[in-house]
Amino acid sequence: MKVILDALARHCANRPREVAIIDQDGRMTDWFSLADRVSRIATAVDRLALPAAPVALSLPSGSSLWATVLGIASAGRIPVLLPHPLPQSIADRLLADVGKVVLFDPAMADAAQRENPSPCGTLPPAGVIVLSSGTTGHSRFIFRSSDAVDHVATTLVQEGLVIPSDISSSFIPMSHAYGFEHSFLAPILVGAQVRVLGTFTIPSVAQQLATGATSLALVPFAAAMLCEHAPPAPSLRSIVVAGAALSASIRASLERTFRIRVVDLYGASEVGTIWIDRGSGAQPVSGVTVRIVDPLETSSLNDLPNGCEGEIAVRSNAMGSAILVNTGTLAPLAVDGFFRTGDLGVRATKGSFRITGRTKLVFNVGGLKVNPIEIEQVIETHPSVRRALVSPVRLREDLNRVGVQIEVRPGTLAPSIEELRTFLAPLVAAHALPRTLNIVDALATTESNKLIRLPKAFPISPVLSRPNGLQSKVERDAYTTKLFNDSAQGYDASSGTSFLGRGRWYRRRKLVEAGVRSGVAHLDIGSGTGLCASIAQEIVGPSGRVVALDPSPEMLAVARQRGVRETVIADAESLPFEDRSFDSISMCYMLRHIDDLSIAFTEARRVLRPGGKILILEVTRPSGSISGCAFHIAMNWCAPSIGVIASARPSTFRMMRYWSQTIDQAIPPSQIVAALDHCGFVGTRHRSELGIFSHYRGSTPRA
Repeated sequence: MKVILDALARHCANRPREVAIIDQDGRMTDWFSLADRVSRIATAVDRLALPAAPVALSLPSGSSLWATVLGIASAGRIPVLLPHPLPQSIADRLLADVGKVVLFDPAMADAAQRENPSPCGTLPPAGVIVLSSGTTGHSRFIFRSSDAVDHVATTLVQEGLVIPSDISSSFIPMSHAYGFEHSFLAPILVGAQVRVLGTFTIPSVAQQLATGATSLALVPFAAAMLCEHAPPAPSLRSIVVAGAALSASIRASLERTFRIRVVDLYGASEVGTIWIDRGSGAQPVSGVTVRIVDPLETSSLNDLPNGCEGEIAVRSNAMGSAILVNTGTLAPLAVDGFFRTGDLGVRATKGSFRITGRTKLVFNVGGLKVNPIEIEQVIETHPSVRRALVSPVRLREDLNRVGVQIEVRPGTLAPSIEELRTFLAPLVAAHALPRTLNIVDALATTESNKLIRLPKAFPISPVLSRPNGLQSKVERDAYTTKLFNDSAQGYDASSGTSFLGRGRWYRRRKLVEAGVRSGVAHLDIGSGTGLCASIAQEIVGPSGRVVALDPSPEMLAVARQRGVRETVIADAESLPFEDRSFDSISMCYMLRHIDDLSIAFTEARRVLRPGGKILILEVTRPSGSISGCAFHIAMNWCAPSIGVIASARPSTFRMMRYWSQTIDQAIPPSQIVAALDHCGFVGTRHRSELGIFSHYRGSTPRA
C-alpha cells in the first residue's frame, strides 16, 4: 500500500484540483480533497480502541471507501474489506475467522472532517484483508501484505490496462478483489479518473460512453449485453473482462463493434492477476509462474505435459500471505510456494494457457462466485427447511443463476421463492439469492446420507408433489396416457363446462395478443383435442402452418376430426423438430403434465426462431385462504361431477380429478416465470384474469 499512498501524495502535490473520483450521486472529489480526507480518517483511526486490531469496513463503492481504506492503512492499521450491505453470515464469520476487529462506523468519517489531520503515512502500511469469492471452495479472509497490494496494482499499470488519461466507469463493487484492483488501486497509482456507478445497465453504460468513458471493467454477462446493444463509444480504448472465461464469440463481437483489443483477464482474490489474453492466447503476467498439475494428487504438485488438462497452480509476487482462520490464526495459502486455484486448465505447446473447467462445486454468477455448501447452510436455518441442495441454473453460456431444491420439515409449510429470498436477503450476498425453488419429498442421498450432487441441469418440477403411485415418470406417463385416451371423446364438453364457456374466445384473444398472425408457423404443445391448434390454424390461414403435438393418440384423433391438418404424437420434453422451425408456440393448461420445465422450455426455445414467441395458459389456485378453499372444493368435486354430466362419460371424473389435484399442487407463477428465464427466454411476464386464469409470455432473443 506504500506505493499507492505515495502516488496519492504525488497527485495531491502535482495536480491537486483535478477530479480523482465521481460518486454515483455526482459528487466530485479532487486529489487534494481525497488526500485531506485520508489524513483526517487516519487521525481518527489512531484514537480507536484495540490499537493492534484490524479495522473492518462495509461501505458503498466510492470516494468514502477510497478515503477510509487509505486512511486506515496510513494509520498503520489493516483494513478489512467487507461487502456492502454486510450479510449477517459474513459478519458472523468475521469474528470467527479474523478475531478481534474494530468495525469502522461511517459516522467516524464525518467526525474526521473536524479533526486536525496528522501527516499522511506516519506509520508504514501493513497490508489489507480481503474476502475471497470462494474460487477454491469456502470463501475466506486473505491477508495481503502491503508489497503484494502494490505488486498487483503495478502489474495492471505495466500491462496498460489503466493509463493516466483514462476515465474509467466502474460497475464492479470495490470491496470485491476485482473492483478493488481495477477501480481503486490501479487508478490511484496511475492517476486516472474513476466514475462510480451501480448495477450495470445498458442506459447507464451508454450514458458513460457518450460522455467520454475510455475504460470499462466488466464481467462476461455485462460484456454480452454490451455486444447486443452496441452503444456509440467515441472515446473507448479498453475493455477488460474478468470473473469468468470470456467466450470467443463475445470477444469477436466486442472487437468488431468497438474496434479495440479486448483483454480477457484471469485472476483470483488470493493471488491477483494470473494471466491476460488479448486474443492470441493467455500469457502469465510479470511476476507470475503457472503450472498445470495433477488435480488428484493433493499432497504434492505433479506437473502434467503440455496439452494435458490439470489443475492450475500459481506462484505470484502479488499472492496473499495467509488465510485467517480460528480468530486470527494464519494458515498457509500455498503448497511449495504455489497456490492451487481449483480451476482446470491446459498449457499449449507454444506456452499459452486456457481454462477448461473447475475441480470443485463453486460456480459463477455474474462474475462472482457461489459456494453451494455455504448457501445451503444458511438456507437450512429457515424454520421450514430440513435440507437444501443448491445448483447452478444456466440461463445461457455466459450466465448462471442460483437454484435450490429443499426438503420441508414435517408439520411446516413450504416457503415460496419470494419468502425464501426475503429470509435470505440479510444473510447472503445478493448474487447468491436463489432464483428458482423446487420442493421435493426427499433429496437424493448416498447410503451414508450424504447429498448426491449430479452434474446436470437443475430440474424444475411444475408441481410441489405428485399423487401417490405417480411419483415416477414411467408410472405417470402410463397413467396419463390411458387417462386421456379414455376421456378424449368427452374432454371438450367437460373442460368447456369447467372453463365457464370462456375457452375458445379466450384462447383466440391470447394467441393474437402473443403475435400469432397470418402466414406464421405455430406449434401447439400438449394440444389435446386441438382446440387451441384449430384456432391458431384459422388465424395463420392457408399460408401458415400449425402443428398439434400431444402424447395421446386418441386426443389427436379428435383434433383431426376438428380439422387440424398436422398432428404429431410426442411430448414436450422431446420435440421431434429441427432447430428454429416455428415462429410461435402455445402451451395451454398442460404444464402440470411435464416432468421437468427446464427441459420442456429449453426444447421450446430450441425450435423457436430468433424473436419467436411463447404463450402459456394455465389455471392458478387463488392465494387467499377463503378463495383458495372454495377453489379447492370447486375443482376437486364440483368440476369433475359437472364434467361427467356434460360429457356423459364416467371416465371423465378421474381425468378431471387428476387435473384438479395437479392444479392444487402447482408451483406459483413466479417460479414459472423463473423457469422461462432459466431457459433463456426474454421479456417474460405473467398476468391473471379473474384471479385464476393465468397467462405467461416470453420470446427468444433476436439474432
